Parts: sequence; structure tokens; C-alpha cells
Amino acid sequence: MSKETDDKQERYTIQSIDKALDLIELLAERGSLSLIELTELLNQPKSSTYRIVLTLENRGFISRSDEDGKYCLGYKQLIITRNLLERNNFRTAALPEMKRLSTLYGDTVNLGVLVDGQILYVEIIESTHALRMTDTVGSRAPFHATAMGKSIAAHLTDQVVRELVKQYGMPALTKNTITTYEKLTEELNKIRRNGYALDDQEIVEGARCIAAPVFGMFGNVYGAISVSGPMHRYTPEKIPELARQVMAAAAAVSLKMGHGETGVSSDQVL
Repeated sequence: MSKETDDKQERYTIQSIDKALDLIELLAERGSLSLIELTELLNQPKSSTYRIVLTLENRGFISRSDEDGKYCLGYKQLIITRNLLERNNFRTAALPEMKRLSTLYGDTVNLGVLVDGQILYVEIIESTHALRMTDTVGSRAPFHATAMGKSIAAHLTDQVVRELVKQYGMPALTKNTITTYEKLTEELNKIRRNGYALDDQEIVEGARCIAAPVFGMFGNVYGAISVSGPMHRYTPEKIPELARQVMAAAAAVSLKMGHGETGVSSDQVL
């Protein structure tokens, strides 16, 4: 971006709106904060922060707890998120295949996209089993430790993956988590050969997850779909069949997203 563009953006930026968005992002990241904490983090006078807080509270974007007086995101965020998800073509295209996988196995089925080095869960169908692995819509997980994240990363350029690792790191979440770029590169090459990714107790001990990438109209990787469950249901003997069904689901969703070269379809494996 040129200096001229930067100067223009700075000149036309409305600082009060910018600060209000900073406040919303802080609450999304931290959960809840007091007025004093918000003032310190926003680095502005308490009176200015209070005016922003009052405006956002009146519009339902944030709310104040009666218990500790701290502020958190309000109901309006849920309404916006719900409307966004309902209109999301990716989610709409994926739901029938997610339901098919759920019916086949009864385990948790996930749909995710890569955002800021993390997998953002945009849809989840929870397992019908008592012992299950599940996240919540809107939650995030590090890309290097998840099957969906690795399946997406396998179809990014080496430069992009390297930048993701450099910027977000590869922290160990379990003893099985991949924590070096060299090991990640080996894993991504394997995923490209197999067509699917496996999370083998890399984010939660005792759990496995199988994912396959979803592609868009121009061949770009759009997101991923996965099934997850405990190890006793995801034995090495069962993984090939599970992977075949997940890849078929991803291929069907890719087709709906406008991708032509999707390979096997779900009709071929039923």
C-alpha cells in the first residue's frame, strides 16, 4: 500500500467509530472488561470511552453485567452473526453433506475457514453419542493442530504457510502437536498425496479428527469439512473409510461452490 493511500485512509477515518470497533474487538477477545480496563487498553480519556460504551450499550452491541459491572458483547452480535451465517453460501452448500456425515456416523461434523492463523468454526452438527468432541460456532483453534487447518494449509503456497508459522507460531497443545516447520511441511505433503488430513490427538488427547478441503470456483481453497470423535471410534482400521466419506462430502460442497475439478462425489461412495 502506498504512502498516499495510507494518508488518504488516515484522513478519512472517523476516529470515534474506529475506537468503537476497537472496543468491540477487545470484548470479543477478552470476554468481559471494566470501564477502567477498556479505557487503559484503548488509551484514551475515560469520558471518551464512556460515551462509546453508552452508545454501544444503547444499541445492544454490548451489555453490562449486574454482578461485576463489567461489559461484554451484547445480543446484537448474535443477531448479526446469525444473519451472516444464514446468508453464507459456504454454510448453505455444506449443510446437506454435513447432515449426511452426521447420519452415517453420529459423530461431530465441523465446517471451518482459516482466519488469522486459526480455524474459525462456521457450522457444527454435534455428535449424538454421549462421549463426543465438539466446539462451538464462532470458536477458533490453531491451524497447525487441527485437521481442518492442515487440510487448508496443504493447498496454500509455501510462502503463505511460512508466514502463518512466523506470525502465529506453532505452540504445543498436546505431546502429539506438530511444533516445527519441517515436520509441518512433511505433514502437508502427506495430506496432498492422501487428499485428507488427520488430527491424531494433536489438539485434544484421546480425540481424532479427519478433514478434507473445500475449493471455490477458481480453484482456491475455501475452507474444510471434518468429522471428529474419540479414538475408540476412530481406529486406524476405520480411518480410510471415514476419510473416503469426508473427501466425498468436501468434493460435493466444492461442486456447489463452483469448483469443477472435484473428483469423487458423494453419490459414488454411498
